[in-house]
Amino acid sequence: MTFLEALYLSAIFVLVLVSPMTGSFLKCWADRSATGKSVTDGRSFCDNCGKTLAARDLIPILSWIIAGGKSRCCTTPLRWTLLTPEITSLLLAVWAVLTMPLPLLLPTLVIAWLLQAIALLAVPAPRIATILAMILALLGFTLSLLDMTGAVENRLLGFALGLLCATVAWTGASDPRARYLQAATFLPAMGALLGVGFMGLAILVGAALALLHSVVSRIIKRADEAPVPPATSLAIGLAGGTWLTWLYTDAISHAFRFGF
Repeated sequence: MTFLEALYLSAIFVLVLVSPMTGSFLKCWADRSATGKSVTDGRSFCDNCGKTLAARDLIPILSWIIAGGKSRCCTTPLRWTLLTPEITSLLLAVWAVLTMPLPLLLPTLVIAWLLQAIALLAVPAPRIATILAMILALLGFTLSLLDMTGAVENRLLGFALGLLCATVAWTGASDPRARYLQAATFLPAMGALLGVGFMGLAILVGAALALLHSVVSRIIKRADEAPVPPATSLAIGLAGGTWLTWLYTDAISHAFRFGF
């Protein structure tokens, strides 16, 4: 193993370890954006009593376990939604390590973070989500130009089709500010990352996952919690469809080529 290979693997290991912090940060960003605040507006505080949280209260996953799912300052039960982005980030990172070839491992970790960020920010911070989607699209083009994925022409066609669909979604609605349309932000990035053919598959899978997320969210919602907006479920579903299609592109291609 060369020095660069060892450095690459070490970077992957560190990124997997800190992945829950990414989820925690993105959740904080989404929550503050939903209330009109900036992610840099002061330190985190208890949602119930308003007390500023100490550093030991902000350790992803571990703080929840140590505190027994309750706020340390006022013993109020913590919302389960505070924990899910942290666990999701960790699971996505481990999933990538177990699934992707080494050259695509680091890009896949970046893709996981971008997908999670776009899904969480699509409704509360649509402009930021759009910028992140364009970054994801550029990453898709870059991987194609480096011959790490399929033909760049296919990605350009997918991007153009996704951009057209997103434009139609925005201009064809009676209210252009309709929140569910924020999920259309995903479409150009999906096309650039997956290509035009797999983009369609990702949308179908994403629609099914969006419906599943909406149903599960309603079932496990606590009485004092607001319902998850359909736009959020749709954004999360499209992110999931993109993720699954990206991970298993080769397997899907093989299945279609040689039969199921």
